[in-house]
Amino acid sequence: MKLPRENDIGKIEYKLILSDVPEDRLQELATQMKYRIEEGGGEAIYIVGVDDDGEIIGLSKEDLENSINEINKIAKIINAEIVHKRIVEIKKSKFVAELLIRIHKSEMPIQVNIAVMGHVNAGKSTITGSLVLGKLDDGNGSLRTAIARYLHEVISGRTSSITLRILGFDNQGRIINPYCRDPLDEAEVTLRSSKILRLIDLGGHERYLRTTLKGLMGYETDYVMLVVGSDDGLSIMGREHLAVASVLKYPIFIIITKIDKFPEERIKEIINDIKNVLRIPGINRLVMEVENEDDILTSIIGLQTGRVVPIFKVSNVTGKNIDLLTKFLYMLPPRKAISQVNEPLVYIDEIYNVTGVGIVVLGSVIRGKIKSNDTIFIGPSDDGEFLEAKVKSIQVNRVFVDEVKQGSIATFAIQGIDKEKLRKGMVITKSKPTAAKSFKAKIIVLHHPTTIKEGYVATIHLYTIRQAARFEKIEKGLLRTGDSSEVELEFLYRPEYIEKGQIFVFREGRTRGLGIISSIES
Repeated sequence: MKLPRENDIGKIEYKLILSDVPEDRLQELATQMKYRIEEGGGEAIYIVGVDDDGEIIGLSKEDLENSINEINKIAKIINAEIVHKRIVEIKKSKFVAELLIRIHKSEMPIQVNIAVMGHVNAGKSTITGSLVLGKLDDGNGSLRTAIARYLHEVISGRTSSITLRILGFDNQGRIINPYCRDPLDEAEVTLRSSKILRLIDLGGHERYLRTTLKGLMGYETDYVMLVVGSDDGLSIMGREHLAVASVLKYPIFIIITKIDKFPEERIKEIINDIKNVLRIPGINRLVMEVENEDDILTSIIGLQTGRVVPIFKVSNVTGKNIDLLTKFLYMLPPRKAISQVNEPLVYIDEIYNVTGVGIVVLGSVIRGKIKSNDTIFIGPSDDGEFLEAKVKSIQVNRVFVDEVKQGSIATFAIQGIDKEKLRKGMVITKSKPTAAKSFKAKIIVLHHPTTIKEGYVATIHLYTIRQAARFEKIEKGLLRTGDSSEVELEFLYRPEYIEKGQIFVFREGRTRGLGIISSIES
């Protein structure tokens, strides 16, 4: 038995044995733990009884308990604690421990953003309802109806909008929502939780694809949870969601639902379809079926490599494997991108005029941090200008906070700017940037029915930016499905704030493609 070799970067640490550690060494190990927790966005996973090469050696019960006690001492030095402990006997009288270590809650719980994708009727809203409400479905859509936002979604059974639901955990791994007065009350769940997962439920029908892409790219997604119904299997839209999420390099795990209605042979057939899609060059990922609690940590380690796609087989009616999925979600660490740039950047998604408050904008913090009373710049306007304003207050999940950091989805009350001057796709920064009308990019065409040539127009999706752009120059001249090329693009209507290295999706009709910005024209 062997795990991947320990990585010096990341939130996972292996320890073979610790015993009677001297004070100066405890301080060194506390510094190391603090680094691991920072890498994990507030959490770290320690595996005891494993050497740095990933060899699972195991310890006696006494040595293991002594090692855990030493790790507990180290955690207390940095105001952290062990919030989950699991001990596994790997061979006779030899044990390994899995520890989840979490920094003590300060202002906000640890946050993980999960985009819930999949074909229409796959069971996305039902699995979200099962987790959030702590109930089983009646087989007729009772959970889906309970969390729908709009009347037409209740009637049609289809999610047409982006629905954000908060799933809160306490330090014992218990879901908080069912114990709140209202399981959907974001503020109460946030205040009572030490860790929250935002389940971003996205529409599965093809007609809502632009909304789905906006939700995937606009909310600083950490993971993609692809839901596949046993009845329809991996449909055309399910394959497209899986391919797009894979090519965009999101860590993916898959939930196969409705397993109570179909034989095992049908489930195996669906898993084989998933394997075939993941074998495609450019995706090249491996499937891991999570069958029991022993598989959870292994699946999370594999997920972090970017090569492994864990699969859970669940029933929202009988409750089979829902507890396994819950434990996996509790252990799932934030996927914190390390940014050396302190300059904050927030992409605006929604704009409101709130009585008694004024202008409020909803946005994702891509990097840096924003504080209340900060002077900020918002833009670009249609002529490329950035307007000065001030942040009056900030809320996360309807809870007032003094500041927000990278990875947060927050609302900002803004002073000094008119609502008519704001639009989706604008950014908030603290220094005045420059907008761009044209840029160069390396693109790949995922699907196009005929040929793309210069002058072609497609809609660009980049964070919350959604605007048509013209292909002014194509290095290869003509492009077909599967082709890649350097291209020059120009936004048709107004400049936008974009940066080198950002990934975008372009679409037009049945055409789908991906690109990465290589340079920006001033």
